[in-house]
Amino acid sequence: MMLMIMMMKKMRTAARFRSQLWSLKMPSLCHRSFAAISTYKAVIFDMYGVLIPSPVKLATVFEQQNSVPLGTLGKAIRTGGEVNVWKRFMRGEIGAEEFVEAFGRQCSEIAGCPVPIGSFLSDLTSGPMTRPLPIMMEALLCTRSRGLKTAVLSNNFLQLNGDPFLPLDHSLFDVIVESCREGLSKPDPRIYHLCLNRLGVSAHEAVFLDDLELNVKAAAQLGMHAIKVGDLAVSVKELEGVLGIPLSGIVPGPGSAPRATKLPMDQLTQYLRKALHLSDKADPVAVQQLSPSQSNSLYHLTTGGRHLLLRKQQKASRAMETEYRLLKALNGSGIPVPEIIDLCEDPSVLGAPFLLMEVCLGRMYSDPSLPGLTPGDRRALYQAMQHTLCQIHCLDTRAVGLEDYGEPVDYMGLQVQWWTQQYRDSETPPIPAMERLIQWLPLHLPKHQRTTQIHGSFRLENLVFHPEKPEVVAVMDWGRSRLGDPLTDLTFSCMAHCLPQDNPLLTGISDRGLVQLGIPTVEEVMGQYCSSMGLEEGVPDWNFYMAFHLFCLASSHQGESKSTIAGQTGYGRLAEQVADLAWDFATKEGFRIFNAMLRSPHAVTSPLKGQVAE
Repeated sequence: MMLMIMMMKKMRTAARFRSQLWSLKMPSLCHRSFAAISTYKAVIFDMYGVLIPSPVKLATVFEQQNSVPLGTLGKAIRTGGEVNVWKRFMRGEIGAEEFVEAFGRQCSEIAGCPVPIGSFLSDLTSGPMTRPLPIMMEALLCTRSRGLKTAVLSNNFLQLNGDPFLPLDHSLFDVIVESCREGLSKPDPRIYHLCLNRLGVSAHEAVFLDDLELNVKAAAQLGMHAIKVGDLAVSVKELEGVLGIPLSGIVPGPGSAPRATKLPMDQLTQYLRKALHLSDKADPVAVQQLSPSQSNSLYHLTTGGRHLLLRKQQKASRAMETEYRLLKALNGSGIPVPEIIDLCEDPSVLGAPFLLMEVCLGRMYSDPSLPGLTPGDRRALYQAMQHTLCQIHCLDTRAVGLEDYGEPVDYMGLQVQWWTQQYRDSETPPIPAMERLIQWLPLHLPKHQRTTQIHGSFRLENLVFHPEKPEVVAVMDWGRSRLGDPLTDLTFSCMAHCLPQDNPLLTGISDRGLVQLGIPTVEEVMGQYCSSMGLEEGVPDWNFYMAFHLFCLASSHQGESKSTIAGQTGYGRLAEQVADLAWDFATKEGFRIFNAMLRSPHAVTSPLKGQVAE
């Protein structure tokens, strides 16, 4: 009886803990490789005033230098409605020579003096107007690196040679729509629809940027998220907030030194030209540093029209060589993995080994509630996630040469030992719940462990989904993969189901109303997996696995706390509270075992096999 009372007290303590833990807003220790949390599929850029300088400022300078009354050109552009000379020039209805003559005559009448429009047109296609704006081009590169489509939608004109003026790298855009080629100009709704149709997206899946209010309003009325561009830095920040991805870190251009990177660019450029068989005239390398960790630094590279990921090893180990072998073996196995280009172990290039792989363009999500999607779309993505996990666990390791990959014997026992040692190595003040778990976990290891290939960190934000279909196109972050207990992958993928949304370590969905969102419950996830894998016994040790995962999280957080911010009691307290939650699951496992002694072995049909609900 005393034992039961103590167990009930522990559960009440853990319940109080849930209401307090997440108020500690600590930085996440779970570093992301890269992610796109955007529900949008495309970003549409105006050219003038967005990607290149605004002609409005140029017109002011032109008027001042040529003694033309200020505002003359602006008045001529606004006079006469849709049939005025400027609008007809933008729609390609008249050529450059006719425009110079007619628009010059109109401006001269307004100004009361000759206006050399030929000189203005020359200025409009030379000098600063030919140089893209770095801050917006950097945002464009970051946008494309995350798998979003990009387009230019510009009111543009034909030059004297008959070509449009477009001083941009055409390869950076999926679609280019110019008024002078289409016979339509903004804010006519038809040209917006034309651009959307060519991109293959609906209006609510697109973000539009323009520096003119009337064009922005027209886009918004069609259902696009429209951003009025004034201050470029402010507009990029707004776009960053809308897309949910960082839009800085890439610095394009020859000889530029990428911010926040320590890469020797000359050596890297030489290596890439050789590895990718590029000519010496290939585009310069653009670099964006993504989220670093203690063991690896990840970079996004763009060169020769290709998007690449480079992961540089920080700590001495054979992990990178092992992962290279794994991904090479999985290529062609049916399991979606990124295409590996090379493992470079030559220290003269970057000073440490690194992996080079292709970027898998698609959708990535760091919020497991999948904001912005329909309930049906959410369910479909979670089902695709489980299908991919089953693919990994069904892999014939002998067929791909991975039968000796990792430790297949007593996987969970070895994992408990390893994480216990990690905790001991970084231990600060003793944590009572961790001490109890260190004693409890080895005594409650699952009796029946299967051995398959496992991912080791399988969760939603390590997956890249097809841009349009509910299909996983790449599984990322294979650094912890080995032969082991597949139920560690399955239960780890459900961690978000057990944690609230504002959890500072892992974003959860336990308080989000899964039925309304269309997200499968834990029971449904387990049921789908067990049905696909033929597991009639379900997952009877589910609480053990959850206690184990939280024990690992506390150990890892304790280690990071000691190495980076020693002495800050808030961090130590957070590790202690995570350990308390782990012990809560251990307590529930004790109730499960006790209850199982009192019931028929065939009384429970749930995949969780008698788990005690919270």
